[in-house]
Amino acid sequence: MQHIAHKACAALVAAMIAITLPGTDPGARAQSASGGADATLAQTPQPDLTKLLPPDAAKKPFVLAVALGSPPDDFRNEAGDIAGWEIDIMRAATQALGLRLELRPTTFDTLIPGLQANRFDAATGQLGVTVAREKVVDMIGTLFGNEQFAARADSAVTVNSLDDLCGLTVATTRGSREMVFADEHQPKCAAAGKKPINALAFSDGNGAAEALMSGRADLYWLGSTAVSYFVGQSKGRTEVVGHYTDTSYIGPALPKGSPMATPLQAAIQYLMDNGTYEKIVTKWGLQSGMVKTAPLNPTNAQK
Repeated sequence: MQHIAHKACAALVAAMIAITLPGTDPGARAQSASGGADATLAQTPQPDLTKLLPPDAAKKPFVLAVALGSPPDDFRNEAGDIAGWEIDIMRAATQALGLRLELRPTTFDTLIPGLQANRFDAATGQLGVTVAREKVVDMIGTLFGNEQFAARADSAVTVNSLDDLCGLTVATTRGSREMVFADEHQPKCAAAGKKPINALAFSDGNGAAEALMSGRADLYWLGSTAVSYFVGQSKGRTEVVGHYTDTSYIGPALPKGSPMATPLQAAIQYLMDNGTYEKIVTKWGLQSGMVKTAPLNPTNAQK
């Protein structure tokens, strides 16, 4: 019966956020970005942008690593195509640069190591821009967001600070800032005489959401874009019960010192200037996080 209940819960989560579909194996081979493309967002190569490209860049595909499993950021839609606001932006930006985009599905915890090993040209997956990350990769600020907590609607849990997590089970993703924050807060739980935070790390947001819905976790803890979208799709079965961190940038990452960082930044800025960016964030209901500029390594620039 437990196995049947688990399968039923998985089906529920899939219906809610449309990401548990055949072929969503993160290790699946690279694929073209043309599947599911929104024709209204298509761009033509811009000479002012293409001249920024390093030599021979247009002769090979631009490989984008994508951490699937957190709609509306990066996920597989009901047709099995990789979709999301980050995909729309990266597709339009590479079109404006005259590049052929190739999507390479993977897991969140492999994004930065893969960039450091130069296996990818760029990576997306609801990556928050942080000082620590900017030390090892280049990042482009593309949207504002913070982190949120979701609980089942019948739960009495609320989160005003990380102290409220002591003794609770929270579900998030491997390699995320949430796991770092939970680990760093454990001594404070101990000092207060409280039980530790039981942080469950999953390969994607789907696993974390399923843990919440099945009762294995008290909270689903992820970036605000993913949590807000999940709660909206749950039709009253879950609710946002708190948030953590000040608003900060989310955006794509590239290998440190990549010659593609400046061209990609310029292409994203071009989308902001010509109105395509606003169309994309409006399409996904993310207007509250809109930004007017796409800074390169904004955290370092602010120091």
